[in-house]
Amino acid sequence: MHQLRFLYLLLCLICGIQAVAQNDKNFYSLQDQWKVYDKNSSSFLPYLEDQNPFAKNFYLLLNKDELFGLGIEFVLPEGSAVFINNQLQKVADIENKTIYFSNHLLLEKVGKEKDILLVVNTVTGRMPEAYLTNFQYSYRTLTSDKIKNYEEGIILPRFNSQYRSMLLMWSVIVFILVSICAKIGGLKTGFESIMKAFEGVTLGRSDINKLNTLQLLMFLMCFILVGSLAMMLFGSGDIWLSKVNSAETNKTYADFFNNITYIIISIFLFVVFRLIIIYVLGNIFGNKQVSSIHSIEFYKMTWVYVLFYLFLCVLWTLNPLYLSWDFMRYFIGIAFFLKSFLVYIAVYKQVNLRFNYLFSYFCATEFLPSLLAVKVFIG
Repeated sequence: MHQLRFLYLLLCLICGIQAVAQNDKNFYSLQDQWKVYDKNSSSFLPYLEDQNPFAKNFYLLLNKDELFGLGIEFVLPEGSAVFINNQLQKVADIENKTIYFSNHLLLEKVGKEKDILLVVNTVTGRMPEAYLTNFQYSYRTLTSDKIKNYEEGIILPRFNSQYRSMLLMWSVIVFILVSICAKIGGLKTGFESIMKAFEGVTLGRSDINKLNTLQLLMFLMCFILVGSLAMMLFGSGDIWLSKVNSAETNKTYADFFNNITYIIISIFLFVVFRLIIIYVLGNIFGNKQVSSIHSIEFYKMTWVYVLFYLFLCVLWTLNPLYLSWDFMRYFIGIAFFLKSFLVYIAVYKQVNLRFNYLFSYFCATEFLPSLLAVKVFIG
């Protein structure tokens, strides 16, 4: 009964996040608003590709009231520069670079004037894309509505089929390697074993058998492999991992596996960092029981999430049903924090430690590292 209730709540969570992700989308194309400057008439004229084949400067002239409280996001060719009221703002350093200006920033730039002049200076003359948006979206989300109608139906075009083939190949490799590692390390994957991992949360007790060295190594291997797959599929990190999973940086298999290696090393260092924090703070608090139980619960809950993420990533790459890229990023980020919260509950029910001490301990060992992980790897 408890298992069915848990599965029902999980299903509601998935459906709820999907609904929020879909309803929260609020962007509108401004492609029909582009203008070019005509020297003969000293005025702005609508951009028409057949009449302006050599245009390299594209203009958006909007009234403040036409923003409707939204910002503007551009999708730019490489080397393009964006100006607001003749002031340089940003330059696109990669192809299809997304640059977002919030409504507050636009109003601040325009001051007391009524009109906003946005200029995109391109190198190649390829027309940029502009959208009214409530916040910054990914390139995939903005362009997902570019559909082609055929007699057979509606097709959503892939923006890079070779890169998708690489991702599909890596998902199959990860699935096989995780299966082998789980078999070698004796890591349990059955439904009953998975449900027992939640006994610390539901019953306040759990199996306290420690992992042997082989099990720990195989667990870390599985975690790193699945993490690398999730990062390549859905990552959009805000720090140094922001470009490793773009099509532009994975044009060859050598580039792809170099980026995979880069991500694997980053995840490994992050895991080592987490384990060191757990060990050090356990000694500082003078309660080895806390760090011991925390390590066990961390392993059990993380293993459940490794299996769940693996299933989710492989399902997404095979694409039997449509789940948006932004939804998957929302879901993975929320699930990552949910795991930390479940570990906290499980440890709280099994140790005798004052709430403020335990909460401080978990802020340093779970909540802040989870926030950092989402910031670095998911974005």
